[in-house]
Amino acid sequence: MVWLTRIWRLITRYKRVKWILALSTLIILVICISYIEARVNDHFNSVWDVVYFTMVTIATVGYGDITPITTAGKLLTILLISIGVVIISIMTGSIASILTASKIREGMGLKKIDLNGHVVICGYNNNIERVIIGIVAANSQEIPEIVLVNSYPDAEVTALIERFPEAKIRYVSGDYTLESTLRRASVEYTSAAIILADSGPDGTAKPDDRTLLATLTIKSLSHDIEVCAEILDFSNEEHLRRAGVDQVVLSGEFNGFLLSSSVISPGISQVIREITTIREGSTLKRVSFPRDMIGMSFKDAIVKFLNHNGSILIGIITEKKTFNMEEMLSSKSDAIDEFIRRKFDEAGRSLEIESKGRVSVHVNPGSDYRISEYDYAIVLSVEDRDSAP
Repeated sequence: MVWLTRIWRLITRYKRVKWILALSTLIILVICISYIEARVNDHFNSVWDVVYFTMVTIATVGYGDITPITTAGKLLTILLISIGVVIISIMTGSIASILTASKIREGMGLKKIDLNGHVVICGYNNNIERVIIGIVAANSQEIPEIVLVNSYPDAEVTALIERFPEAKIRYVSGDYTLESTLRRASVEYTSAAIILADSGPDGTAKPDDRTLLATLTIKSLSHDIEVCAEILDFSNEEHLRRAGVDQVVLSGEFNGFLLSSSVISPGISQVIREITTIREGSTLKRVSFPRDMIGMSFKDAIVKFLNHNGSILIGIITEKKTFNMEEMLSSKSDAIDEFIRRKFDEAGRSLEIESKGRVSVHVNPGSDYRISEYDYAIVLSVEDRDSAP
């Protein structure tokens, strides 16, 4: 009796042993039924017929086209059905449990998000809702998938996500300065990353320091990611630029101008709010110049935009391509290329060099300014109209 008790403990303790025992029992039953029926039942002469009978019986479908005719075969089939029902129930419960656990983990922000070309928003503050509204409003035809990465309570983040049913928003819980957290958000495959000024879950950390750490981590995963960061202290802009931030937004940067304009030039502050408010109406946009406008003067471009759809061209964004020395070196390992690589390594410099001030903005550059292939138009357009002529 002692050995029977030990065997029972072994069976009940390990799930793998349970499954092996259950499958072994099924196989033995099927073999016995096939052996008994094969001598008197033509339906059990084929292996595929036996497999078909087994699957239909275990699934309790019971078409009745293949049935045992002997008493022993029927009794064994009853046992096969009983064991099959138990196994199917356990399998169904296990699968449902796995899917439910996966859904719960995703809701809690603990599951890895497998996306490509999405937008990652790191941090949480009062501006996060307006940022999401801006992304949704600027992409009315095809809204990019958004992944939020922060350490705020799940209920608060879930409530935020529910306010945007038209957008596909996912959530990753954790410290966005850590590589492991950013990898769960698939940040290496993102199209752009936005870092909000966030003092952390306990509210004691310096937001700009966390932004700097997050930028370094993101750029280490992929140097091509476009990073836009919100900062609180203007003196930290230079450090963030060196870390690789592409766009820096100073929180409250325009407050002084708006307040002073309200007194000195009444109406200016309302104009700025009208242009920058995300809603239906006049919207400030960046659009590409058509090929036939390359080389055209700024004055003529204004007229063409205005005649096309009433959009007003107010400025130019120039975006130069990066200069990558690695692309200039030969793929073959010759002495000159190896010497250049070694000297760059000794100097602690990267072969990929971005031109300083890669993105430059020119508001009203002058009527004689010529549009180049690197230029984009800044237009004040009416919502729901094509801005490019």
